Amino acid sequence: MTTTKTFLKNITQQAALLDQLPVGITVIDLEGRILYDNKTCARLVDRKPEYIGEDIHSCHQKAASVVAIDRILDDILTGRKKEVYYETERKGKTLAVTISPYKVDGKRIGAIQSIVIKRT
Repeated sequence: MTTTKTFLKNITQQAALLDQLPVGITVIDLEGRILYDNKTCARLVDRKPEYIGEDIHSCHQKAASVVAIDRILDDILTGRKKEVYYETERKGKTLAVTISPYKVDGKRIGAIQSIVIKRT
């Protein structure tokens, strides 16, 4: 039987767990590079495996989106905001998006974006 301590160290099992969540997850480093996204994120916003390691801007084609991403990341990564929430339309659905700082030992090392389909 796998212990909790062993499980937390096994990245393959962690990724499998995150892939089963009904929430899209993307992890971004301080420079805005995509470190990880789960299968739900790929389904909701067309993330592709080749985006790993790329700048988050490569996922956004609209100029207004790029400007918004710059502002949000600046606010999150410099510590001005704890999290940012917004809604967007995609594939005929309203998505609720939250971007939060990602910290290790109290130090910001990036951001986590979570995406869910907004239920009304």
